[in-house]
Parts: sequence; structure tokens; C-alpha cells
Amino acid sequence: MKEAFIRELKRKTLSFMHNAQYLVGRRRMEAVFDGYDASTIENPPLKGTKTIAFVITRMVRFHGGQTSILRLGTRLVQKGMKVLYLIYKPQSVSEMKLCAKANLPGYEGSFAAFDSFVSGIGRKYVMPDIVVASSWDTVSYVKKLDTYRMYFVQDYEPYFYRFGEEFLMSRSTYGQGLHMVSLGAWNKMMIEKEASPVSPVDEISFPYEAREYPIKERDFDSYKDKKKITIAVYVKYYGKRLPNLIPYILGNTARELAKKGITLDVRYFGEAGTYRIPGGKNLGQLTHDELAGLYSEADFGMVASMSNISLVPYEMHATGLPLIEFREGTYPFFFPEDTALLASINDRDISGMLLQAINDPAGIKEMNEKARAHMQGLSWERTGDEFYEIIHKAYDAGRA
Repeated sequence: MKEAFIRELKRKTLSFMHNAQYLVGRRRMEAVFDGYDASTIENPPLKGTKTIAFVITRMVRFHGGQTSILRLGTRLVQKGMKVLYLIYKPQSVSEMKLCAKANLPGYEGSFAAFDSFVSGIGRKYVMPDIVVASSWDTVSYVKKLDTYRMYFVQDYEPYFYRFGEEFLMSRSTYGQGLHMVSLGAWNKMMIEKEASPVSPVDEISFPYEAREYPIKERDFDSYKDKKKITIAVYVKYYGKRLPNLIPYILGNTARELAKKGITLDVRYFGEAGTYRIPGGKNLGQLTHDELAGLYSEADFGMVASMSNISLVPYEMHATGLPLIEFREGTYPFFFPEDTALLASINDRDISGMLLQAINDPAGIKEMNEKARAHMQGLSWERTGDEFYEIIHKAYDAGRA
């Protein structure tokens, strides 16, 4: 009797959890469908290059993608353009500015609610020459504005989802007629390979901000005598950052190194401080100065760039922090061989890799020098200038 009761209780509990997950998923999709437009447009000729507006969901603190938009917009302001950031979800302008300042102190450009911008009675702003989608869910909103429409592609977003509705919906945006500009060459390759876009994809260099992350001289010869190895690990809850696999690998690594009398000090960052991660300390979301301090204190950095590479590997390399990446990800697409320690998602631990590295200080130094040499000339100024040139090529084509 008791066993039957327990079985029934388990069944009802699982049923409740399943229904709750279904309702959460359905409500999330209903929010996506609000304003959804899967049509293919015919872009009008670009008639001017004075004003540009980037459409985002809402401004969030410590958001790498939105920081990139702010950096790009700031450079376009410096090139003489008027830049607006349009938020389509409810958010006050004061909160937008506060979050933007946390992402990029000294950013340039203005904020406005998307609804106040849509043409019709009571419109507060003059239609910009260019409006830019910043993620797949903003494409439908960009298409509501009757002007030249672009699409700043920062990642191959179908890979954010399991195969299904959002995978297919996000992939379809690459074929809806917007003028696409890829941050780095990998997105462009993936779109042309898997999405069959109806229009060409331009690309701009993947940049980093060297002035915020200066080089720190490191005594690599001292690594072989270390009894504690500190690793700064970039973590996010979504799967492309391997949020479960990395703690598993590093937990095993810590146990193997302990047999050699070495302590592994794992310091996670990038996710909210409330995010629980086993086997290490979660430092939470850090400011630029805090990141620079962490990179300076750590012996190695670790990032899982499984889709488009992020700014973090560049920042770590800039400070001279030896990097651990994954060979199955996109790091080898952006950097040459022997610029990082390449782990595999099949590794149970990486203790052997670390022990070999700390006993080869010359190898670590050479690895770092190759990485830094590869990054020479990269900057947000250069990337912003490339975007600006793409705009003017489209303008010239529209006048032809």
C-alpha cells in the first residue's frame, strides 16, 4: 500500500513538473510570437548615412553582446553619425543608461523605446537612414520600419537552441532580405553553409579593446614550483559554454593534481553571483577593472568558445594570461595553432596538460607571444571603421 502511494505521488509530481515546464515554454514562445514576422523583405536603396538605430530587446548589465553594440555605436558617433539604441521591451530610459554605463563607461549614442519610434500619430523621432537588428528576435521589429535594414550578426544563433521551433525560426531570419554584417568570419561561413541566405553577408574583424586589458609581465619560470594553480573560468548557464562539463573536468583535474601536492583554485566569472557551480568559487559578473585584476592574479584562463568566439579569449591573451580552450569549438578558426592549450570535450581531466605546461615555461611564453602577435592591429576602432565603410558602399550602390 505504501509503495503504491509513493509511486502515485511520484507520477503526479512528474506530471506537475512536465506541465509546469510546458507552460513556461509556451509562455516564452507566446512572447516571441508577439510581433513575429517571418516575411522576406526587399530592402530599399540606402539614401543617407547620417543616422543609424540599433534595435535590442532591453539593455542588461554585464552583457557582452550589448557591450559590442555600444562599442560599435560609439565608434559610428565618432565617425560623425547620429546613433540611437531602440529597446522594444518595457524599460525606462534611466535604467537603459545605467545598464549601458555598466557595460561601457563613456559610451556614446542615445536611447529610446521602440514603440515611440514606430511611424504614425505621435511619433517622436525622424526615421533613421538605417535600422539594425542585433539578434534574431529583433529582426521582426526592424522590418516594421520603412528604411534601410541591416542585421548585425554576432553569433550563429540557431546553435543556441535544440532542433525545433526556435532553431528553425532563428535560422530563417538569415534569409529575410536584410543586409547582414557578421562579427568575424565564422558566422558568415555558418550562414552561407547552413542557412542559404537570399542576400550576401559582409564581415568585419573580430576586435578587442587592448587599452582596457594591458599586458602583465609574468614569471613563467616560477610555474614549475607552484603548489597552487589558479584558473579563471568564463562561465554562462547556456550550453555553448559547457556549464556542466567544465566543472566535471576541473573537479577530476583537482583530484588528480592533489595527488601531486598541487591545489587547483578555480574562479568562475561571467554569470550571476547566485549561480551555483560545484568545485570552485563563483565571482559573479565583474567590471572591466575587476576582470583585469582577475586576469592578473590567475595562472591560466579557460573559455569554451563552442559557437562564435567571445571577447574573453582576446582579453585574456591581451594580458598575457595563458589560455585553455576546446579544440571542438571555434577557437582554432580564429587563432593559429600553438596559441592556447587545447582541451577536448572527451577529456575526463586536464591534469596532464597542466603539468606539462607548467614544466615548460618557454613553451607557455612562446604560445602567448604567438597569440599576441596574431592580435596585432585588432581594435574596435578598426572594426567600427569597417562597418562604416560597408554602410558607405551600400550608399554608393543605392545611388548607382
